[in-house]
Amino acid sequence: MYTKYLAYFLFLAFLVSCKDKNALEISPKEIDEYVEIKSSESQEYAVSQSLRFSKEEDSYEVVQYIQNDTVILFLETIHKQDESCVRQTFFKNGMPVFIQESIGRNSTESPYVDRKIYWDGTSVIEAYEKSSDIEQDLAFMEYSKSSADIDEFDFNKPKKAMAQQGEFKMQFSEFIFIDPQTYLILENEESLYDVALFIANDHPLIGQLLADPDAFKGRTIFITHQFIMMNNIERMLFIDGEMQAATEAD
Repeated sequence: MYTKYLAYFLFLAFLVSCKDKNALEISPKEIDEYVEIKSSESQEYAVSQSLRFSKEEDSYEVVQYIQNDTVILFLETIHKQDESCVRQTFFKNGMPVFIQESIGRNSTESPYVDRKIYWDGTSVIEAYEKSSDIEQDLAFMEYSKSSADIDEFDFNKPKKAMAQQGEFKMQFSEFIFIDPQTYLILENEESLYDVALFIANDHPLIGQLLADPDAFKGRTIFITHQFIMMNNIERMLFIDGEMQAATEAD
């Protein structure tokens, strides 16, 4: 019997020793305090927004908040056929420490879910959630303990979306003309994401593409954009673009 208990305690000691040495020494209370500070109106951020990437009925976009050249917050908006999610991920020293999710599902049972997940930068410390049939009721409900898995989250995805890399690397596809409007269509054939950018002004790159679209089809283009309202519809406006050299690998 003593041998059995000894083996058990040795196993626990092994688990503790295997904890990632890069993990932050931080508690949920300290994380709450950190998030409260970083969410206050006194904080100043450099804010930038990704393109809105679409794939059939799905879409993905992210807003990035930076202080001193370091990402503090990614705000992701994810729409799928049967689910929508707004996810805030806070970082400390470049490592994830807190996730807040608001989820709406096409479900007859508890379609609205709020989650909050505490991290030490490498693994989950604690997780909580609450759910309801009515979205407004969530504000008056208490969180209950739940579970979360590190494999649920891809912390590189918002980075790639901001940098237009990987699955979000965009190649020239075509122009769509809906008189009097013109749209530049870019796509990624592997991930199937695409974007449609409203063209409002003359631009050398647009002129080049319009002159011989077949010659440039499939060429990677990095886009600068902004969102505007047109006829009560938010659209992506093309501001600038840089075409990758044909000799560079896509």
